[in-house]
Amino acid sequence: MAKIEWDNSLSTGVEFIDEQHKMLLEKINDISKAVEADRGPEKIGDMLDFLLEYSDFHFNAEESHMREMAYPDLEAHRQQHKEFVETIKELIRDFLEDGPTRELAEAVNTMLVNWLRKHIKTVDAKLAVFLNEKGLGRQ
Repeated sequence: MAKIEWDNSLSTGVEFIDEQHKMLLEKINDISKAVEADRGPEKIGDMLDFLLEYSDFHFNAEESHMREMAYPDLEAHRQQHKEFVETIKELIRDFLEDGPTRELAEAVNTMLVNWLRKHIKTVDAKLAVFLNEKGLGRQ
């Protein structure tokens, strides 16, 4: 399975968002590698749990800034975050039911990465323009 690399097309220009996105991609890669290497259900389960917790942390950070800056598309953005969290929860349910299968690794790689890339390049890019205009971009 191919490793998902960070590239400049994913940069928002908002440092805290970019750093958190890099961490999300790294954790998604780690889960796929762990499943392929058969690192054991406990380790993989812990990694999925961490991904869920970190996603919540990241989304709460973004949403906090959106509220603080009166971002007009907050609710639509929050809905997308909820969908991503639900996808992770669905993958965790699949993992608990079937264990660390190749299908799980593929689902993590495709469902989560595709969603995240699309979200970053469209929804987060729009948010980044707004936040950069408010002075929250790179200094």
